[in-house]
Amino acid sequence: MTPAAALDARLVEAASAPDARAAVTAVLRESFAIDRARVARRLEGGVDGAEVARLYAAAADAMLINLWRVATEVLHPAPQDRLSLLAVGGYGRGVLAPFSDLDLLFLRPGQGINARTEAVIAFVHYVLWDLGLKVGSASRSVGETLDLARSDMTVRTSLLEARLLAGDAGLGEGLLRSEE
Repeated sequence: MTPAAALDARLVEAASAPDARAAVTAVLRESFAIDRARVARRLEGGVDGAEVARLYAAAADAMLINLWRVATEVLHPAPQDRLSLLAVGGYGRGVLAPFSDLDLLFLRPGQGINARTEAVIAFVHYVLWDLGLKVGSASRSVGETLDLARSDMTVRTSLLEARLLAGDAGLGEGLLRSEE
């Protein structure tokens, strides 16, 4: 992951609105719609389907990274609290059909889940649902994820092409190295 650019000022402002969830959703809805329309125009212009699927995934990545940053840096800041967001399953491959679901893993270091982690995960889910997106997700510790991957082929398969989207890079990359 590269160093983060400054968070969009519209998102920072939206996060301070009386109904932060609705305001953040509105900003993300607009920017995501613009990105998706740009991809649709590329498809209409003759770009092949595989490239379009990569572009749709990139649009979803940008939206999710911004959503994550608002949730973790503005609404619920706690830099010492390690938490990562990973794309798994088909979305982890970096391809996404126009109305496919987003397969996500909220990864934490230990077994326990604290109030801040719950709040971040809930906020991300609610905004994604408000955007009308289908979400497949799990919230697990590294240990839980590795244990499940050893015993459940579905979990193991979903991690094959997992990739870190946002959050604690050491935590996310540590899991991915463990899966190799």
